[in-house]
This record gives sequence, C-alpha cells and structure tokens, in this order.
Amino acid sequence: MSDRIEPWAWVVVVASLCALFLNTSLSYIAGVMHVALLERFQDDVTVTSWVGSLYSCMFALSAPVASFIINRWNCRCCVIVSGVLGLVGFASSSLADDIRWLFLTYALMTGLGQGLCYTGCLVLLGFYFKTRTSLATGIGIAGCGLGNFLMPPLTQHLVDGYGLKGTFLLLGAVAFQSCVCGFLMRPSQHERQRHLRRQEEGKANQENLASRCQSCFNQIRSCSIPHFIKTSFTMYLLSVMTFTVGCSTLKLYFPDFVMKQGATFQHASSLVSVTGVGSIVSRICLGFAATDPKIGPSLLYSGANGVTSVLVFFIHPLTQTSGLRVVFSFCHGVYNGGIWTLFNAITYAIVGVHHLASAMGWVMFTCGMGYLIGGPIAGMLLEATGDYHAAFMFSASSFLLASIFGLLMICARTEPPDVETTLTTTLPESEALES
Repeated sequence: MSDRIEPWAWVVVVASLCALFLNTSLSYIAGVMHVALLERFQDDVTVTSWVGSLYSCMFALSAPVASFIINRWNCRCCVIVSGVLGLVGFASSSLADDIRWLFLTYALMTGLGQGLCYTGCLVLLGFYFKTRTSLATGIGIAGCGLGNFLMPPLTQHLVDGYGLKGTFLLLGAVAFQSCVCGFLMRPSQHERQRHLRRQEEGKANQENLASRCQSCFNQIRSCSIPHFIKTSFTMYLLSVMTFTVGCSTLKLYFPDFVMKQGATFQHASSLVSVTGVGSIVSRICLGFAATDPKIGPSLLYSGANGVTSVLVFFIHPLTQTSGLRVVFSFCHGVYNGGIWTLFNAITYAIVGVHHLASAMGWVMFTCGMGYLIGGPIAGMLLEATGDYHAAFMFSASSFLLASIFGLLMICARTEPPDVETTLTTTLPESEALES
C-alpha cells in the first residue's frame, strides 16, 4: 500500500475535529448533568452517580461495537450512526420520569453514540494518514479538548435557561450535527478496496448461504478473537488501563478536593476549562512532535505519563493558592490531555493498518474499564482514610505504572509491522491481494 496522502484527507481531519467536538466531547458534561439530575429527580445519590459514571465511560467501552461496524461497513457509517444515537438518546431522556430509565437512554444510548464517533474518527484518520498519524490525530482530537473547555459551561447555561428537559433536547440536536461531519468522511482507499473485494466475493457466493454465514462470523471474530495479540500489545493494554485509572480518579475528585481547600464552586468549575485549554495545546503540539522519527509516539507517551505522575504526587503543595491551582490544571491538561493523541499512532505502529480498527476497539474498551474501576477504588481509599491523600497517591501510582508499562512495550516491540508482510502472511490469498 502506498503511503501517499489522499487529497480528501485534510477534509476528513476537519470533519473529525468537528464531529468529536459536537458528539464525543459531550462526555465532559457528566459533572454538570450530575447536579442537574439530583435536583430534577431527587433520587439516591449512589444511583445518580452510577448513571453519570456509566455515561462517562461508555465512549470507550463501546469501542468493540464501533470496530464491528467499521469492519462490516466503514467509518462513515459508524460516525453517522453515532449522531442518530445521540439524537434519539437525548430526546428519549427528556421524556423520562424515572432516573432508572436514564441508564438506557442517557448512559447507554448516548454513551454508545459518543464511542462510535470517537473510534470511527480515529480509525479513519489512521487509514488516511499512514506517515503522519500523530499529527492528523492531534489536530482531529483537539475537538475533544475544545469541548472540554466549552461544553461544561455551555451545558450549565442551558440547564439554567431551559431546564433539564430542554437541555436534553438541545444536546440531542448538537450531537445529531455529527451526522453532517460523517457524510464528509469519504471512505479511504483501504476501505474502498475492501468493499470492492467483498462485492466480488458476494457475487461469487450469492447462492451459497454457508459462505455468507462464514463471512459474517469472520467479521465478528475479527473483533472478539484478535490474532494480533503479542507481548508489546499486551504491555500497551496494561499501560492504557493504568493510565485511565489515574485519569478517572483525578477527573472525579479534583473539583471537590480544591473546594475543600477553600475554593469556590465557580473557581473549581473554571479549573476544568483551564485543563481543556492545556489539552488543546498539548494535542496539537504532541501530535506534531510524535512525527519526528527520533522521538516517536511511544517514547512521548511514556514520558508524558511519568511527568503526570510527578505532578499528581505533589498535588497538595501545588494547589495551595488559586494561582497555583490554575497552573496545576493547565500543566495537567498539557501533559495528560495530549496522551490521547498518541493512541492511534502507537496502535498503528504495533498492529499495522489492516488490524487498526479491531485493535483500537480493544484499546478503547480497556480505557473504558479503567474509567469504570478507577473512581470506585479511589472512593474506597477515600472512605477508609477520610482524606484525599491516599486517593491521589493511588492516581499518581497508576500514572507511574502506565509509564513503566509503556517502556516495557517499547522494549518488547522489535520493529514496526510491515503492512505488506502482515497482509500476505495472516490473510487468505483473496484478502492479501487487496494491498
């Protein structure tokens, strides 16, 4: 396969940036919506927290579903479906009279839509950019950083002005706009070749039911039984899980931590936006730096996790004053937010372009598991000790483990996979001819 960048590639970058801003970045409103849900339903705090927690992690847990859609159809279909799910999920949530219905409409349906959008955009950028994956991903994923900066205060304004039901309807309209971005995501050359090959196979086996069933089974197997698992990829998954465990702890407890130090609620909320500003800067700059072959995305990934670990270890002295809190939040956004830019490039370097969709599904599912278990574990430490010190030390240790596993991943990987060799040796002859 040629490494030449297709002419439509930069349109896909802009479309991905917009889609991630309009859809996936809505995961950052969980904190604002948590307060609104408590006021609206007056239900148990634990039940309300689980709704928000499931909503926050579904963007990653749903990645295997996205991988199946991409492997069966294409990335464009994945992003368009995400917009429809966002519209239906938010609109249905506005009709709910019991908070338990929100587990289905708000947490599962809209969370699934955000996951399909995120994975679809990242995989398509990997298909289009084989030599500048980090740079393209950094620009595209900056949409999430922009959403981190704008979406929480915007949602709070909508809740104050239109109430919870009106907010759900307006957020559904916002998420639905990602469908427009999806229509701009023209299938890549890799996807077009795969589609043509399937058409030819379909004509040859049109009357053969067994062959069609086998083809469908192969699509499911490509997501559920990956044959690209090896030591470097295992180390990578362990690193990703410990990274997101640390992220979820810091994201969940940092606002309340600074409020207990004397900060106002408005100041604590503004620190989230400051983190978003640092994240925007980092995602673009780190994506550009990762294109340097002397550095590479894997080394940047491990180093950024190491710096984040040091920052969190010294969180108490670094958050004593309001000015220091702003500096800490910005640095946290710079070193932590940019790591998400590197996932696509690292995955591509380990497994190659053919397995990119399935591998990204596993990576994002691992992210979701980290988000799901990180907060409860830190919560148990908080209840056992009575202060945030143990919880944040747990977060810092998780980032340190992510850095160590990242270094082990580099040591275990001998060289980037050769796409031609991978396709020829792991696929049937008819599929290898695609390249």
